[in-house]
Amino acid sequence: MLETFVCVSVGILYLLISIFTADDQSSKANEQLDKLDDGMGNIIADGEHMTLEEAEDAQSRGELYDTYY
Repeated sequence: MLETFVCVSVGILYLLISIFTADDQSSKANEQLDKLDDGMGNIIADGEHMTLEEAEDAQSRGELYDTYY
């Protein structure tokens, strides 16, 4: 009985922590793309022009780690 309570408590705690940290990570990702936005829906990163979808893909692959405008 006590073991079940502890397992359920740990599961709920893990779920809550993952929800709060995931939201923070996605807002940081959006913040980077907002800074690189040209105002017309395109992204300019490292002198390369790309669509928002291409930029999101590049960001998920880690290619936009150290960028300049």
